[in-house]
Amino acid sequence: GWTGLPDGASGLLTSGGSAANTTAIVAARHHFVERGGDIRRLIVYTSSQAHSSVIRAAWVAGIPRSNVRIIETDENFRIRLDLLEESIGRDRASGGEPFLVAANAGATSTGAVDPIEDLAGVCEKNSLWLHVDAAYAGFAVLTEEGKRLLGRIDLADSITLDPHKWLFVPFECGCLMVKDPAKLSDAFRIMPEYLQDVEPGEQEVNFADRGVQLTRYSRALKIWVSVNYFGTRAIAEAIQDAMERARLLDGLVRADPAFEILSPAQFGIVCFRAKPSGFDEAALDALNEKINNRVVAEGRFLISSTRLNGRFSLRMCTLNFRTTHDDVRNLFETIRRSLAAELAAEIP
Repeated sequence: GWTGLPDGASGLLTSGGSAANTTAIVAARHHFVERGGDIRRLIVYTSSQAHSSVIRAAWVAGIPRSNVRIIETDENFRIRLDLLEESIGRDRASGGEPFLVAANAGATSTGAVDPIEDLAGVCEKNSLWLHVDAAYAGFAVLTEEGKRLLGRIDLADSITLDPHKWLFVPFECGCLMVKDPAKLSDAFRIMPEYLQDVEPGEQEVNFADRGVQLTRYSRALKIWVSVNYFGTRAIAEAIQDAMERARLLDGLVRADPAFEILSPAQFGIVCFRAKPSGFDEAALDALNEKINNRVVAEGRFLISSTRLNGRFSLRMCTLNFRTTHDDVRNLFETIRRSLAAELAAEIP
């Protein structure tokens, strides 16, 4: 398959990445508890750049909130392996039961990819489940650049993908792929008497046995229609063009001394801020928030914001295949004009 998971890997379609993350963590929890693990001592590890749904999924799975470890990231917003291994060691020594690492493969704020191959080594050494949240960037694997940047996601025990992001299909449509799908059915399959007449045959898959939903609509149809109509080459070209647009903005920001990059172009995402001279950090935060509000209020461009290492950041995410390179140039010109307007307003 596209992700490189071995033969026999499978999964199910879900409402989105949040449901896929939850399904994976519940299955992993069941796997460890069935083998004698104590749910009260199970510990999940993820990074400070993880999507909120990963943390919520751990809570839903019954992991005590105090047992969800948030590991800090390096200068590239990737989970720090040294801190992760130290935390695992401390937890084991104090009677905890580490069982899962949730990695990013295209973090929501920055597009950052954790060192998946190294994490797989840590998980193998410590007998942990490796879950990779690739909801945002996973389908970039269709491009040569994306495949290289995503690294060895095939080493994961489970992978979250979102066709309603970079596969361009309408939402709701998420996906969970699992190296051993039997671990899903072990966790979720139940056959009450009132459903015994519809028990599937040996060669059939009842996707209700792999997750929470019983009633479901055909999410697969819209994926099939889209991929068959456009083809993977056109989809890959649209993804590659989005990555080029992000690099265009990255270059425009770097060329203007009044701005700085906070996280470089990755998977169509750029994080940056205005940084004119004479402003301390608090003032820069306030200035950039005003710029963000001014740009959005004009109604032509919708940019978002995030915080990176505590700093308020403007964030462009250019997923839409209708966005052009001229749109990106016009966006940056609008941001520059907004900065000038805010600086003029500062003058008494």
